Amino acid sequence: MTFRIEPLAPEDWARWRQVRVRALGEDPDAFACSAHVLGAQAPERQWREAISTRRVLLAVDEHGRDVAMVGVVGDPDPELISMWVAPEARHSGLGRRLVDAVVGEAGDRDVTLRVMAQNAPAIAFYRGCGFELETRTPDAEGTLTMRRVAPSATTTWPAPAGRPRRSGGPPPGRSADQ
Repeated sequence: MTFRIEPLAPEDWARWRQVRVRALGEDPDAFACSAHVLGAQAPERQWREAISTRRVLLAVDEHGRDVAMVGVVGDPDPELISMWVAPEARHSGLGRRLVDAVVGEAGDRDVTLRVMAQNAPAIAFYRGCGFELETRTPDAEGTLTMRRVAPSATTTWPAPAGRPRRSGGPPPGRSADQ
């Protein structure tokens, strides 16, 4: 399966609504109750206003179907919001590509997200993408906050094989006490 990721403009609000309404209908427990405010009954004006306050990315499959979404809000502190991948596109690497797109846009800034506390598969997925739990107690909506710390040039270390070896020292990959 191949996908392309497209940023949406305000005139694309109907595409976003279609994917979002499907996500809220098929996986309602994956979203905090505040996410359900913008649903199928919201008027076009509300959808246009919402899309103008965030960056929305949709993933399109090889048949031209919108099969996933992710949003980003917050400047200067980016927050990944409303991530969803359709069942037919899951386990394809698409979720990771969407997260990577958001992290790439964040550049040298940390990225946060909120995830439903009971959604263990999502928490595990985000951990696999480099996020760590920042809170251990759910908030009023039942979510936990996770953060992915931006890479820092000062914390980059050369690979062990690239470090100089002292004569008489332990072999590469081993410490003197092993």
